[in-house]
Amino acid sequence: MSTIAKYETHAEDGDQRNASGPNPDVGMHHDDDRKNHEKGVENSHLNLDSRDEKSIKNKLAQAGKEAKEEAQREKAKDDEKPTDAAREHGNEPSRGAKIDEMLEEEDRKTLEAKGIKP
Repeated sequence: MSTIAKYETHAEDGDQRNASGPNPDVGMHHDDDRKNHEKGVENSHLNLDSRDEKSIKNKLAQAGKEAKEEAQREKAKDDEKPTDAAREHGNEPSRGAKIDEMLEEEDRKTLEAKGIKP
């Protein structure tokens, strides 16, 4: 049997494949698939689920961590000024945002003068 005949025999049987993507028969994976698998799905598990196998100590640690993160988010939101969003985008803040910032500063000074920590 000639070399050409052997090639044609295998090619016609479907042994020769020109697949564009990964071949599931071979078991090869793309790096993207691995990254997505390692990343997981956000909010796929409830952190304080009663059916979870975490110990009480780990559940308390997780709850404390979440409370701390929530407090940090609230503090960051309170520290945000009305003109920050426009400046972050390279724009001039609106007149209303400037006035709001001045009023907040006046309120802060008034509260400090009365001995109240804002």
